[in-house]
Amino acid sequence: MADTILVLEDDPAMQSFLTTLLNSQQYQVLSFSAGLPALQSLVSQPAALILLDLGLSDMDGQLWLQQLRSWCDIPVIVISARHSEQDKVQALDNGANDYVTKPFSAAELMARVRANLRKVAPGQQLFVFGDVQLDPISRTVQRAGQQVHLTKTEYDILLLLMRHCDKVLTHNQILTQVWGKAYVDRPEYVRVHVAQLRQKLEANPAAPMYLKTEPGVGYRLAANIPG
Repeated sequence: MADTILVLEDDPAMQSFLTTLLNSQQYQVLSFSAGLPALQSLVSQPAALILLDLGLSDMDGQLWLQQLRSWCDIPVIVISARHSEQDKVQALDNGANDYVTKPFSAAELMARVRANLRKVAPGQQLFVFGDVQLDPISRTVQRAGQQVHLTKTEYDILLLLMRHCDKVLTHNQILTQVWGKAYVDRPEYVRVHVAQLRQKLEANPAAPMYLKTEPGVGYRLAANIPG
């Protein structure tokens, strides 16, 4: 059965474009222009993924996202004309899995849809990207079959990014999870340790393929690189 994607977009032209695009890729689509009916629909008809515009007809998309996250963890990709870093950070802190600004290419959007729909196989214990392998049971990391020594903080950041593969994590999300709430608003802590991880794990640390920076927002582990 095809994955069902809920599209929450109040612009009829954009809603039609998204529906046509997703249908062409064999996804089923539920379309809404208002937030409340969309929430009510999700109670009885869960979706595999949500595409959310922040400018809704009956409420702000940030509020809608907060309400959704109070009871549901369905992946959400925000699609918005709001370009400011503050809007992106707020949406991600509110629980969005990704943020795409308008205008965007169909190819980029579909790549992000596929990334957010990926599911880890039941019972899978190893996290892998490129030639890097992390074993959370033994807390070991290997690159090309050779063990890599990471500090506790480096390991904790890497594990966090790998558990949220292809999702953008804000600086404050990483700081809260790794250092604690007392360390929010200290993005330089994260930058230093991500730079060290790149030195140890990336073939070219100056142009990383996997440990990606989202400028002004945070970091994302891009585990699937086109060949």
